[in-house]
Amino acid sequence: MKKNFAYSLITTTICAIGLACAPTANAATGEKALGFAGGFASYNDGGYGKIYFQYEIAPHVRLAPEMGYIFRNEDCSGFEFSFDVQFPFRLARGFSIYPLAGLTLNNWSYEDDGHATRGGIDFGAGFDIYLTSSLKLSLQGKYSAMNDTSGAFFDMGIAYVF
Repeated sequence: MKKNFAYSLITTTICAIGLACAPTANAATGEKALGFAGGFASYNDGGYGKIYFQYEIAPHVRLAPEMGYIFRNEDCSGFEFSFDVQFPFRLARGFSIYPLAGLTLNNWSYEDDGHATRGGIDFGAGFDIYLTSSLKLSLQGKYSAMNDTSGAFFDMGIAYVF
């Protein structure tokens, strides 16, 4: 179990680094953003924080790996790793919305019962507000469906756009 978790962590990290270093396809695509967010996790009714990276690979298609920590509440805490694909659409200047779908891996630590690692799927939506050309705020909600540990994540974040 610990080997699978370590391999998953290494794979997610390598993918995020590879996406950050990838060349842009053309001037219309290739926007990258690196940010952090905080919010609420419904599985343990606790708070969580995450760092995320976004890379636009085509118009209206953005890859968004993230890694987060769910703070201890109700005798459990956890780590969350997701690789989502977002589909942003501009509604007005400086404002866009997006649906999302992806894969997730959660590792929960229980005070009395040890650990549980679960994989599943994500689906949800969010929106971005661009404060400047290099700074944006985001609000996102998603549901992670998996065996025994399904739950929703709601967060607000800030990102540097480059």
